[in-house]
Amino acid sequence: MSEFDNLATSDDVLKLASQRTGLTEIDSDSWRDGLQLILDDVNNSPAFTQYGRERILNDSTDALGRRLQVHGYIQEHPAVLDAPVERPLIVLGMPRTGTTVISYLLDQDPGRRSLLHWQCVDPIPPAPTETLRTDPRCLALLEEQRKILEMVTKAKVALPHWEDADGPTEDMFIHNQDFKGLSWDSFLSSTRYSEWLFDETDMTTTYEYQKRYLQVLQSTAPGAWSLKMPSHSVHIEALLKVFPDARLVWAHRDPYKATGSLANLWKLPKGMTHQPEAIDLEAMGRNAMWQMRYHVDRPLRARECIGDDRFFHMYYHEMMRDPMDVMRRLYEWAGDPLTAEAEARMRNWLAKHPQDHYGLNSYSLDQYGLTVEQLEPVFAEYLDTFDIELEAAP
Repeated sequence: MSEFDNLATSDDVLKLASQRTGLTEIDSDSWRDGLQLILDDVNNSPAFTQYGRERILNDSTDALGRRLQVHGYIQEHPAVLDAPVERPLIVLGMPRTGTTVISYLLDQDPGRRSLLHWQCVDPIPPAPTETLRTDPRCLALLEEQRKILEMVTKAKVALPHWEDADGPTEDMFIHNQDFKGLSWDSFLSSTRYSEWLFDETDMTTTYEYQKRYLQVLQSTAPGAWSLKMPSHSVHIEALLKVFPDARLVWAHRDPYKATGSLANLWKLPKGMTHQPEAIDLEAMGRNAMWQMRYHVDRPLRARECIGDDRFFHMYYHEMMRDPMDVMRRLYEWAGDPLTAEAEARMRNWLAKHPQDHYGLNSYSLDQYGLTVEQLEPVFAEYLDTFDIELEAAP
């Protein structure tokens, strides 16, 4: 009998997470509704393989276990909540717009602090500055990743997205511990979860949890935070409620290309967890179009309320042509010094990480049942507002 056989409710997952961590006290119930939607989908849809179902349930248990650990650490070290998270630089926009590149470039600045991938896998206890990239937990995950990349290279599979264990990751992997993150949606069989996430839930609790998480991490490794998650763009009001002095970097790209890239991104997680006959590319295309509408409409409306001066506009085509010019202008806008050391490190990273470093991803809109004509009404206002350079036909 598997430990996942009878996970039907959020309390069931909490009990298993408690068994794994030895902790029972949790900070709130804000995670319950999102987790229950995930459980309902996984337990009631025939789309999942047995491996897929257990993978999602295991990930859910681990995410809740991290939350138990973070809360336990705060209970033992309450003073960590006294230190503010000041003026974070937060990258947002549509998915697939170059946000990963800019987050890695910002990470090269010794004066800045990134949310590192491994610290969303095993955050407690928080590592000190001196061992942020040499902590045994980080090195162990790097070794796991090395083996994965070896297998992927042998299989000649292109990776649409990759993050090094010791490199920056998305805030989504904190948000998924409140069970309000699009990382869950990429594995699910229906759009019910994403509809709830975009239209029905209050994200304030998620940003409050993120703030506490960052306060724990910065208590032993302080610094000016550089953060990123494209779908912050859907929740700017809640974001600014918790981080009122955040500086927002809005990443822009040809939305037709970005939509095809988003749909293509979902092929891997669904291929890992779904029965082959349950993988519906056209349904993925419809969901990508639906989600992209939010990713342009919501920040446009927020911009009307808070003013354009709250945003630095980062254009994908400029980042691809002259990334260092973009970085110099970003630092000037943010009022932060770009030192010669930081610039040299950024140039060195760019030289070592050419585009398509992990393989060339080929995709087209028509693979997902989409056309430019279908998408034009979705992106008309966005393209009229910003000087977006359209790329080759997606």
